[in-house]
Amino acid sequence: MPDLRIAVIGAGRIGLVHAANIAHRVRGAALVAVTTANPDRAAAVRQIFGPELAIYPNLAGLLAQETLDAVVIASSTAAHRANIEACAAAGLHIFCEKPLALSLPDCDAAILASEQAGIKLMVGHVRRFDPAAIAAKQRIAAGDIGRPIVYRAIAGDQDPPPPSFADPTVSGGLITDAGYHDLYLARWLMEDEIVRVYAEGGALVAPEIGAVGDVDNAIVDFRFARGGLGTLYVSRTTRYGHDVRVEVIGSEGAMHIGQLRRTPVNLLTRGGVSHDVIPDTAARYAEAFVAELQAFVDCVRHDTPPPVSGQDSRTVVAIGLAARKSHQQGEIVYVLQ
Repeated sequence: MPDLRIAVIGAGRIGLVHAANIAHRVRGAALVAVTTANPDRAAAVRQIFGPELAIYPNLAGLLAQETLDAVVIASSTAAHRANIEACAAAGLHIFCEKPLALSLPDCDAAILASEQAGIKLMVGHVRRFDPAAIAAKQRIAAGDIGRPIVYRAIAGDQDPPPPSFADPTVSGGLITDAGYHDLYLARWLMEDEIVRVYAEGGALVAPEIGAVGDVDNAIVDFRFARGGLGTLYVSRTTRYGHDVRVEVIGSEGAMHIGQLRRTPVNLLTRGGVSHDVIPDTAARYAEAFVAELQAFVDCVRHDTPPPVSGQDSRTVVAIGLAARKSHQQGEIVYVLQ
């Protein structure tokens, strides 16, 4: 079976990660093109992948010139719906970075476009493919901690993104963007649906984030359909490192996932004890980024359902929107389905 010819839409940080993995680490895939309207990013792409890789300033030019099997959409979230509709209409299978879209109507439109075109649509839930999360899921499902009753998580980035990205009209805001993976993991690990949320937040460290209408730190409390409890602390300003940890407490025990350090080495001196930290998402989930794209390529090549569907992402977007509404209104909000 020939390799899938894949283009990456968007050459930001995650777009370059996906492009490198397709080019060098994903079996059955070939990177044939990248799109970016930014000259500096185009130069970076050429430096990394060489002058033979095609670079297009926009999606229309790519679709008009290249023969493709699939695309990886790593553009801004605000552009996801339009990009999905265009690529689906061209008959291309789609891997789309999370979240699927910024609103439920846009999620519905993207899902409908993929269904009508008869193509695969998979959404990038990278932590679903993290070996630690997979092992925890298996142990929880085996009953090792009894019945899961509480989900607790920290999702912290060391430094905030540029205000142009933090703008909720572009990225969806802190909770939908940075808290997205934990809201998905909560459903996945607890095997239950989140039905109501209450959120508090503020621009406590980075005033430039507040200036675009977002918060840099937030706490989200939630309730599951079967009565379980959950809490998420999400931050753009954990200066001490990329802090991503999850705890699932059960009726007979608990499961911890993740750690702050990158390597299991402590330095002991007169000044105290220190160790390194994980700098960012790309470093923490390097293998998971490969695994999720491999799963996408395999589902296309073998005509099997994507492990993460558009509907999965729509459900998480609904939770994020409810949490944002709760923060704005200062009251409990029930999740719309």
